[in-house]
Amino acid sequence: AVVSTQSGHYGRDPNRAICRGPGITGVGLLPGKPAHFEIDASKCGAGDVEVTVIGPDGSDPVKVEYAASGDTPGIYTGTYHPKDEGEYTVNVTFCGVDVPKAPFKLNIYGDGPRNKLDLSKVKCEGPGLTGEDILPDDKAWFKINYLEAGPAEPKVEIVGPDSQPVPFTVEQDGKGEQYVQYKPPKFGMYNVAINFGGMPLPNSPYKVKVTPQVDASKVKISGLAQVVRIGDSPVFNIDTSAAGDGKLEAQIISPSGKVLKHIIDDDDKGHHTIKINPSEVGTHTINLVYGKVPVPHGPFNVKVRPESEPDKVKLEIGMDTIRLGKPTSFHVDTSEAGNGDLKLRILDDKGNEVDVFQDITVGGKTEYTFTPTKEGTYTIDASFAGVPVIEKELKAEPRLKLDKLNIFGDGLNSNKPLKVGEECKMTIDASRAMTGAIKIREKDPSKMSADHDKADLELLVVGPDGRPVALEIEESDEGVFKVAFTPDKAGEYLFVAESEGVAAPKCPINLKARGLKSVKIYGPGVEPLGNICGFDTHFIVDAREAGEEKLSVDIAGPGTGEFKPQPTIMEQKKGLYHVKYDQSLHNNYKVEVKYGDEKLNKGKPFKPKVHTHNVGAFNASRRRVEIQVTHMALEAPESASVDDYIDLNLKFAQRFKQTASVCGTQPPQVKVLGPNNKLVDTKTNVKDSMYKIRASPVEVGPHKVVVRCADSDLVYGAFNNMFNITT
Repeated sequence: AVVSTQSGHYGRDPNRAICRGPGITGVGLLPGKPAHFEIDASKCGAGDVEVTVIGPDGSDPVKVEYAASGDTPGIYTGTYHPKDEGEYTVNVTFCGVDVPKAPFKLNIYGDGPRNKLDLSKVKCEGPGLTGEDILPDDKAWFKINYLEAGPAEPKVEIVGPDSQPVPFTVEQDGKGEQYVQYKPPKFGMYNVAINFGGMPLPNSPYKVKVTPQVDASKVKISGLAQVVRIGDSPVFNIDTSAAGDGKLEAQIISPSGKVLKHIIDDDDKGHHTIKINPSEVGTHTINLVYGKVPVPHGPFNVKVRPESEPDKVKLEIGMDTIRLGKPTSFHVDTSEAGNGDLKLRILDDKGNEVDVFQDITVGGKTEYTFTPTKEGTYTIDASFAGVPVIEKELKAEPRLKLDKLNIFGDGLNSNKPLKVGEECKMTIDASRAMTGAIKIREKDPSKMSADHDKADLELLVVGPDGRPVALEIEESDEGVFKVAFTPDKAGEYLFVAESEGVAAPKCPINLKARGLKSVKIYGPGVEPLGNICGFDTHFIVDAREAGEEKLSVDIAGPGTGEFKPQPTIMEQKKGLYHVKYDQSLHNNYKVEVKYGDEKLNKGKPFKPKVHTHNVGAFNASRRRVEIQVTHMALEAPESASVDDYIDLNLKFAQRFKQTASVCGTQPPQVKVLGPNNKLVDTKTNVKDSMYKIRASPVEVGPHKVVVRCADSDLVYGAFNNMFNITT
């Protein structure tokens, strides 16, 4: 008979077919009795199953009946009826190909006991059937005792987690006992099938589960991140104390694929060390297995570097220009360079070695310090493991380049003087003059300062009294300093900036300070009242505490030209001035006083008022009058000799004649006064609006003409210095 299976879950594979039952093994069969069997082709794929039975020679053909059974496609049960004693051949094919162990040979005997088996008396035991304490590649064994089970031999099949057969060995003791041993290659479920006389034992197949005995995720590894070099013997630490009991195994593979020898030590408390001696540069792979379980996150990599890498030596220095006389520090980092000796020296521009101080080395980094004592080039020369690695040139420059120092501010770049009581602000720009951060401080001429650190630039301002003036110094920007001081008195100040005793360009610088607030002006010539027309007036300018400047006075009054007042300035003492001017006309005057370029009196002119004489009280027909000198004009020679006659002509306007009549019946008098206000003899002839005066001067010097009222002291006008008498 031929039966087709439709299972499509597998490809066509006759080797997956399993045949069982007494009709296959012959156990317990008797002639004339049905022989039952079962064919499991569920894993063979789609195909035809054919079963044939051939009896002993000369017997009738044996009829076989079988069909699919159960819900699982590909499983068939069948029966055939052996009639005669003898050897029977049962052949099973799938798609025309014999299934495993087919054809099956079996003997059927009529006497019965030779065919009778008792499967219950087959005893199996051992960890190879339970999986207890069994790990991959361990020897898993079990024993089969069948001494009292009947005339048959046990047959064993072992299938692993991947459905592949697992090799095993069988040792027969010849007394009805077998010793079976196999090595499970991996963790997972194993099926151990034991048949006896063609029939499976009651518990067959045995389900053997090989499971880990440890928790490899709790294995801790340290030391893998360290830098390993050729010639080193690094040690890595593995802690399995929290992972359970197991055996630690390691495999180290070099970059070329070679397995590296290693040493594993432990303290029986779960602490292990692995020591290796690498001989190749590159990445080494470490595979760790604990309790037959690979440690998670593996394999682990360790990078092995050359014994020495001189090109990894690093010089750490922040500048190419160093400061003369200042300690210069730098670092040499050999932490990435491996094993080797560092040799370093510093040479000046003549090849001479310079003293170098070496600090302790921390983490492969060493600090060196030296102090350049003269200008020029210094070379850092270093080798590592005998290989030159550093040749760095440094230029030593003065602490401060005075020729590039820029000083500017109040009173420094102009002739404009400083003012007493007002802050003087200066700027020192050393940004282009310094080779690094610098220190500027006020110079202490007495050398009593508590600041003993050496300054790059010292500043000093000396006042008029020879004493230092307090300075305020502040760094407003990198290398830019603001300096301020307040002059407390007028006079000459001296500003000095120097470095190590050498003065900066243009130093010392003279500064002038003026104290305009200390200038005092007083006297009738600047007062609003008390000045009389025709008389000189004066005032005092006291600038003795204001510094040395030029005094100038400008007076504006009612007259112009020859009538404009001309001041006479006399310096009685240094800084003490006497100013005199004449008041030939009456009215308001403006006196402007300047000291240097600055106007005094807060920039406002003094405003004295010049009055005429009071003519007294008149009756109802009279009135108070003032005569303006602007109504008269005088003609006189510029100069004459003593004892000569001088003819003067005084002309006046009609208005003058009318207003002068209020003084009385007599016309005004014209008098000539000599240098000492001595009256000069004159003769006067009045005709219409013209006075003709002939004077006989007897003194040498300037003379003036005064016009007076006949019956009062009223001065109508005075012509000062109108002519000069010479010898």
